[in-house]
Amino acid sequence: MSSLIPKSIGEIMESNTEFWIPSYQRGYRWTSLQVTELLDDIWEFHKMDPKKDDYYWLQPIIVKEHEDKIEVIDGQQRLTTVLLITKYIQSIIPFYEGTGYTITYETRIGSNSFIANILHGESQRNDNIDYYHMYNALETIREWFGKHPEKTSPVHIWQRLTEQVKVLWYELDPHYDSIDLFTRINIGKIPLTNAELIKALFLSKTNLGNNVSQHEYIKLKQIELATQWDQIEKHLQNPDFWFFLQPTSIKYDNHIEWLFELVIEKFPNFTNIKTSYRTFHDFHDEIERRVDEGEHRYEIVESLWKEVRSLYYQFNEWYVKRELYHLIGHLLEIGQPIRSILSNAQTMRKDAFVKSLYDMIKHRIKDWNISELDYENEKSKVKDTLLLFNILTLQQDENSKQRFDFDRYKNERWDIEHIHALQSIVPGKQEEQLEYIKDALSFVEDSDFSEELKRNLHIIKEEAMEVEEFEKIQQEIVKHFGDEYSNHISNCTLLDAKTNRSYKNSIFPIKREEIIKRDQNGVYIPLCTKNVFLKYYSKKTTQIHHWNQEDREAYMQNINDVLAPVITKHLKNEVISNA
Repeated sequence: MSSLIPKSIGEIMESNTEFWIPSYQRGYRWTSLQVTELLDDIWEFHKMDPKKDDYYWLQPIIVKEHEDKIEVIDGQQRLTTVLLITKYIQSIIPFYEGTGYTITYETRIGSNSFIANILHGESQRNDNIDYYHMYNALETIREWFGKHPEKTSPVHIWQRLTEQVKVLWYELDPHYDSIDLFTRINIGKIPLTNAELIKALFLSKTNLGNNVSQHEYIKLKQIELATQWDQIEKHLQNPDFWFFLQPTSIKYDNHIEWLFELVIEKFPNFTNIKTSYRTFHDFHDEIERRVDEGEHRYEIVESLWKEVRSLYYQFNEWYVKRELYHLIGHLLEIGQPIRSILSNAQTMRKDAFVKSLYDMIKHRIKDWNISELDYENEKSKVKDTLLLFNILTLQQDENSKQRFDFDRYKNERWDIEHIHALQSIVPGKQEEQLEYIKDALSFVEDSDFSEELKRNLHIIKEEAMEVEEFEKIQQEIVKHFGDEYSNHISNCTLLDAKTNRSYKNSIFPIKREEIIKRDQNGVYIPLCTKNVFLKYYSKKTTQIHHWNQEDREAYMQNINDVLAPVITKHLKNEVISNA
């Protein structure tokens, strides 16, 4: 028979209970914000000087007996956090001994020991995602007490926590279906995701087999599925893998949810109408539909989970194979639907599939005249072309293991940068005008021009020039470091926003110095951008501080040469003469 009684945290601690967190549950996920809010609330409760019979209530704890342990159906986040708080207080006030309860996560062998010794667990914090969040919570607790240096604060938190913090303790009949209740009580909570509900659905004893004699088999299947789930989610959380597949605008708490969204599109009753928990409901309805047609539940769950894993293995193959990684990463970034790529991958031979990727790229740019692309009128085409140029430059070096960094490309907001200054903001302040001329002087080799700049420098030292007057000087400086400046693609390259902001519209040699300095300091500079400022493409390098017509022609020719194997018949290979 179920029971519902109030219990203080102190009573739970005195019970010497061993709590068991089953595999269908999500792992520990409380953030620093939630941990801090709990401590702040208890501290505010203490400062109210509450009477002995006043209580601070936590959300209910729902449990049931499980062999010699207590299975936690709802409340494991709170129980784990309270345990971490008590562990920390005990470390600074030794006469508070024993927490009175332990917690074991079914899918985390050794979790009991990790929590018991978490004060010395930094070396294990990255062993898995749950340990990571638990240790972060401990760090938050440590920081919170550091910001409340009153000697009595640990004592007061301990007293309020053990004596006046209470929960509603809801203990279910042992025969109650835990997963069904877990699903129903959590379905209305914002933090619960489609993925977590689907996990509960898949791990339900009813859906894995309901024969009592299969108890051990079902338990092993639950652990197996939960372990595979963790492995997939962990890899999908890897930024290198995730941002190869996804734009930064796509947000999921659990990245595996995206795989489920791809699977449901094949369901016979799938519609594109978006509702709350739509993905979960689609999986639930699909299971029931197939049960009505005579299939066994465990066979349905196994086949659905196999589809999810097949998608993951397919994406992982793309990620591992360098050519597929580069071609598919480029196509996804420029807007090619992943479903069309998947369809080809699942129906074509491998060589035909690779050819289809090149064909998709050709089809997109078949009408572009690469040699005449212009930033002002065709910015998106210029950016896509430069992206493809960078990717294919890497890919064509078959002996290299270097891969294009889609993670940094997307998160560092790479965009088009003019190699030679297009238009600079005219400085109006005296110190800005002085700095601009001094920067230019350090790269000027022509004595006549150098003397002219020195004269202007002397004038500005007395008083700042009018903007219109200084603009003429600035134009001469810009002209000195390049034959002419333009919006043509031969004067454009890719660069991250931070580096771009660092020098704004500086002259070529200033940009070159900044690029080299950042590269030496470990900042990721796109390969072709680095090549441009090192004058790698230029046939003559006697003028390393200039970006002139010859440099632009050589750069443009290299873009054509690199892109030619992909779009040979669409390129015009003539050199540019009036860019």
